[in-house]
Amino acid sequence: MGWSEWLLIWTCVALEGCIAWLLLRWRAWRCFPVYSIYIVFILFRACLLVASLSHPPTYFWVYWITAPVEILLTILAELESFWRVFRSFRLLRWFWLVLPAAVIATLAYSAWRGYRFPPVEASPAGAAIIHAAVTSHYVILSISILFFLLAALFHIPWRIHEHRFILGFGVASLAVAFGGSVRAVFGPRLAFVSQQAQPIGYLIALLIWLSAVIHPLPKEGVVLEPPVEILGSLKFQLRNLRSFVRKGAR
Repeated sequence: MGWSEWLLIWTCVALEGCIAWLLLRWRAWRCFPVYSIYIVFILFRACLLVASLSHPPTYFWVYWITAPVEILLTILAELESFWRVFRSFRLLRWFWLVLPAAVIATLAYSAWRGYRFPPVEASPAGAAIIHAAVTSHYVILSISILFFLLAALFHIPWRIHEHRFILGFGVASLAVAFGGSVRAVFGPRLAFVSQQAQPIGYLIALLIWLSAVIHPLPKEGVVLEPPVEILGSLKFQLRNLRSFVRKGAR
């Protein structure tokens, strides 16, 4: 690797360390336990991967053993912030069941497809992890878009931690999707763009998260949530949408 790649790697490691320290300093880990575990895990994982670079077999096993854990923690960390903001939506039984079920079903189907029909150059287990990892970025991006659409629809005030955590996850996943699209459309002609999109997007995500954790949590330590009254508005709009769809189907 060149000096630019090493600079990017150590910059990300330093930012991850700063975020972990600030989460500990402000005791934010109590309110965001999953996100805190995620940050500590990716910091530990990055150190292991860097330490094993000189030994390819070890690097291979470290990467593929930790990859599924990273996928799981990433999605759980984003959902943690999502439900902190839209906790009142849990009163809609179908809503809090449909979102996790859709995420699980999408990842499971993607992993099964990769395992059942692996590429020639990959093992079934490796293909399953790759398919699930790629799909997870689209799942994360979809959750991020849904979050900001609902926040705009119901005029949810901006919250430093939850909004920026989800924004960071969305930016990182968008960068992965962009890099994959560039690779699919232009092939090796823009290999540099497709290869650097993911690390640069992740660096931007770290900066967004850092801009959140430098602020202490609100003193009251209470999870602010949208008023329950918005559920009546949501149900009303859903009824109108259902009526509109039924009329269009006739």
